[in-house]
Formats: sequence, C-alpha cells, structure tokens
Amino acid sequence: SRTVVYWDKSRMEITDPAADPTSVWYVTNGLLARELITGQLQLADDWFEPYAPSTSNVAGDPDDVTGPTYQTFGALLNSTPAADGATLSQRVSRAGVISTDASLSAYGATAAHRVTVPGLDHQVASPFWAFMNASGVVYSDGQFVNAALFIDPFYATGLPITEAYWTTASIGGTTHDVLVQVFERRVLTYTPDNPPGWQVEMGNVGQQYLCLLYTSD
Repeated sequence: SRTVVYWDKSRMEITDPAADPTSVWYVTNGLLARELITGQLQLADDWFEPYAPSTSNVAGDPDDVTGPTYQTFGALLNSTPAADGATLSQRVSRAGVISTDASLSAYGATAAHRVTVPGLDHQVASPFWAFMNASGVVYSDGQFVNAALFIDPFYATGLPITEAYWTTASIGGTTHDVLVQVFERRVLTYTPDNPPGWQVEMGNVGQQYLCLLYTSD
C-alpha cells in the first residue's frame, strides 16, 4: 500500500515507507501523465490494470472538442526527436495529424535539451527547460534565499515521453496557440500570449487521473 495525496496538477506519494524520510526522493510525484496516455494504471511495482487511454484534453478548456487529448499523444510516444537547437514549428491536431506551420517559428521555441535513456529519446522545448532550471526566492533554513526552484530539473516532471508540439487550444473560450509537452509526471504548456509568470503552466493531471479512475468502465 502507498500513502498518496491528490492535487490538481499531481499526485504526491510515498512509494517506499521504509526508505529514508530525510531523502529528497522520499516523497515523489506519481507517473500520472504516462498512465493517462497509455491507460496502464500502476497498482504495484509490477502490477498494471489496463484502461482505455484518457480522452481528457491535455491543455485548455475541458469542454474543448478540437484540442489534442492524452489519447492523441499516445501515438506520438516514439516520434523522432528534433535536432539540437531546431525551431519548433510542428502542430498536432486532435486526430494526431502532424503539420508544419512556419508562422509558429515567430515564438522562438527551440529544442533545448535532449534526453536519451533506454526506451526514451526526446528533446525538451526551450520554454520548459528554462522553467525547469529557474531560480528565485525560496524559504530555506529559516531565511529567504535565492536558489533553484527544483532540486533537479526533472524532479517534479519526470523525463519527457513526447516531443513538444504546438496546438490550437480553447482557453476561457478563446483560441490560443499553445506548446504542449508530456513528461512522465506532468504536462507542461507554454502560452506565449499569457502574462509573464503564467506563460509556462502545468496541466491538471491529478484531476484528470481521478476522472480516468472513476468514470471509466
């Protein structure tokens, strides 16, 4: 058994209660984004229960019928990574059709960091890589100091399991260009016309996972 707490954007869990509680890895974020894409819900170390991949939208309004879903991204898990430094201008439709839109190059998003491990080879988009390596004022040992916001760039997100793709998403009923990338533990979105501080956001994978658990047949 595991102790877990669901949040809008994650599930925090203690995978091994016997582990060192002082370790920064004692509490981790669940692999919810991977499970939403594959439909393979992990119940134990080597125990998975099959469901249909989630049809929740990866970005934007939940009632948007045009944007891509987790099911859409399931067909893109093994896509070829972009070249180092390449400008990202590919758009994905809800049906999973990939097209190139040269106008998207104006946003300046590039392939910034390639992750290659057994079974996984993907680039991290530059807006997300900057976010994952950001520094700021944090509270530590009784005082405010400037430090990295994440102890490891992949601590909260996990590794990238898809490339980053642009899509057209409805946000508050208004259509926007949104860059989306799915990681093991989180979904990151980049909306260039959002105000500073809100351009990179995390998707509501915690909410969507509960929907997959309790509304699936």
